[in-house]
Amino acid sequence: MQELLQLPLQIQATLVAGYWGYIVLKRDYRNTEKLTDVWMLVLLLGLPTALTVQLWDSKWAYIAVLSGPIIAFLWVKFAEAGWTGFLYRNKVSNTISSGDVWKTLSSDKSVAATQIKLVHKNGNQYLCDSTMRFFGDAFAPFVMDDDGIAFYVTDTKGKDSEIWIEVEQVQLGSEFGSMITYFPRADVEFLEMRYTKR
Repeated sequence: MQELLQLPLQIQATLVAGYWGYIVLKRDYRNTEKLTDVWMLVLLLGLPTALTVQLWDSKWAYIAVLSGPIIAFLWVKFAEAGWTGFLYRNKVSNTISSGDVWKTLSSDKSVAATQIKLVHKNGNQYLCDSTMRFFGDAFAPFVMDDDGIAFYVTDTKGKDSEIWIEVEQVQLGSEFGSMITYFPRADVEFLEMRYTKR
């Protein structure tokens, strides 16, 4: 870290802009990135800052560190889906997602899960019959990332059972709140979810 702080201010600004942009661009799956990919993205997103600082001889040029996250935000919000679709339609890519099913399900913010059913590796099943019941609670109706998934379990069913059993105390009002359950990704046999467009 000390070595980075000894670099010229222009290089520090470039790295800061690029890293902020990288955080926005890869916000949902940064743990799986290769180090070379990270550095290439940091340098690419920091390039506008480097050019601005180099060509504009003013202390105000350093406000260009905001260009990295702004470019990343615009890409994610308006261009990424179109670019991926373009590659798919022109047979350059076989996917219209991020390339990993779990990542695609966990990172698409244009949809909302309405119902979740999870089968644990031990055979037990867990259900949230309606996520709408939990909007406004302490946590979102479901949280999902590379590590696993957490949601409000409303019903359970044993491995050999045919009948769903309602979890009566999943919601206990404002005094105790609602009970959310976490499942590590390694314990999930399979997952079924219903989605609607936001």
